[in-house]
Amino acid sequence: MSENTHKYAKLIYPEDEISRKIWVNKVLDALKSGKVDEAIKLVRENKVEKVPDGVVDLSTYITNNLERINYKYYKENGYYIGSGAIESANKMVIQQRMKQSGMRWSVDGGQYIAALRTKHESNRWDEVVNGIYAS
Repeated sequence: MSENTHKYAKLIYPEDEISRKIWVNKVLDALKSGKVDEAIKLVRENKVEKVPDGVVDLSTYITNNLERINYKYYKENGYYIGSGAIESANKMVIQQRMKQSGMRWSVDGGQYIAALRTKHESNRWDEVVNGIYAS
């Protein structure tokens, strides 16, 4: 969300970095505090008529993803709201194992390895071992 908001803000304030940062902070703060209507209002007040390729129409994006951007709820319930944790987990769980030299995976094989790596990185390897011995 942050990246999309920053790109959109560059269309509104192409030469005014200070105003751009202030506007971005207002939109993101509104979203993080559960004031989605306020964020939509801020975006619509600065509607860009022609959004170039590579930039999301922010008003449409927020409106179409209301249930996904309930950041206040997610934060209060212990969920991560940024992509950093997910990207890091992907690197730890998937890339470290799947992208080694000479590795080739079918979709099913890759899914099995991903599930095993997830258990391992979550310190739940004993569930895998117990499942093998229970068979």
